[in-house]
Amino acid sequence: MSTPCPDTPALAAAVVGGGCAGLTLAHRLAADQNGPVAVIDPGDPRPDHIWGYWDDGGEDLALARPFGEAAWRQWAVIDHGGKTVLTSNNFWYRAISSARFENYLRATMPAVRQMRGTVAAATRHAGGYRVALADGRELRAARVFDSRPPAPPAGVLLQHFAGWQVRMDQPVFDPHTAILMDFRVSQEAGVHFIYLLPFSAENALVESTVFSPQVQPASWYDDQIATYLAAHYPTAGVTISSREAGVIPLARLRPDGVFGTAVGMRAAALRASSGYAFSQIQRQIADLTVRGGGARPGCDAIEAWMDQVLLRVLRGAPARAPEIFTRAAAALDGDAFARFMRGYGDWPGRLRLMSGLPMGLFLAAALGGAGR
Repeated sequence: MSTPCPDTPALAAAVVGGGCAGLTLAHRLAADQNGPVAVIDPGDPRPDHIWGYWDDGGEDLALARPFGEAAWRQWAVIDHGGKTVLTSNNFWYRAISSARFENYLRATMPAVRQMRGTVAAATRHAGGYRVALADGRELRAARVFDSRPPAPPAGVLLQHFAGWQVRMDQPVFDPHTAILMDFRVSQEAGVHFIYLLPFSAENALVESTVFSPQVQPASWYDDQIATYLAAHYPTAGVTISSREAGVIPLARLRPDGVFGTAVGMRAAALRASSGYAFSQIQRQIADLTVRGGGARPGCDAIEAWMDQVLLRVLRGAPARAPEIFTRAAAALDGDAFARFMRGYGDWPGRLRLMSGLPMGLFLAAALGGAGR
């Protein structure tokens, strides 16, 4: 039997989904003290991940900044031909633990009602929304926000990865430089690179990352990481302190239906070309709660088109990926690179990026070719 709904909304806002976007939004809404807020989430386990993001010092990232595991002013892209290192004056590349950040949010909003459940429908009602849960419960809310990640379309290119947090028995890492891509690994499974975040000279996250439609067995990624560490740090012993793995669709996700106002991945926060979403989500929430605007996508229409062209190229010519990403890094300075990766970059940076890429390959992809 359904719980009756009063005529007046009991909640100022109902947030559907208790991941990064939903919890950040609920935390900010509760801080504004505009009325009671509820987060509705099935409560499925959420494994810890390290999220990387570019921080320009803006207020929208102030909530996350104290929880960074490490931060770098310079980052590198490496292939067999050498290393391109970019240094920024205005951006940090930061790493944050998903569990640490989300646990903090849950623990510091006691006024927020955190409910276990699945929302079946949210329909307009006088003065707000009637929210129906799958188990028969009903709520009334003045506003509803939907942060559920949408299902990716079939056949989409995937970014799949597995990583180790390691401790080496020697100081072998450069703690000042984050390695965004190191292509000195097997390319047999698709576009493959190592992502290495050095938390210190002895400690790092080392991930084997692939862009392809097919996810590999867990043992495959382990073999790639072990081979990489043995090849580049041959004298150091390795202790694995934790593991992580994930799959991210490389696509502009378009949900079939939205309960109220979409936020986070459901509002296209994800960058299709890279899988970055954290700082884009934080900017969306600031737009909604601080600036009073709508939830902007993770990038503008021009950058979304550029992302799609790149993905066509990678599908059609995966063997060219090391060259493409190395040339992209070499075409920009650190600030321009970070600005583009965060979304809503400037035209000088975009033009420099496009001019540094293989023109024929990208023109064919832009015109709808296979990118050969």
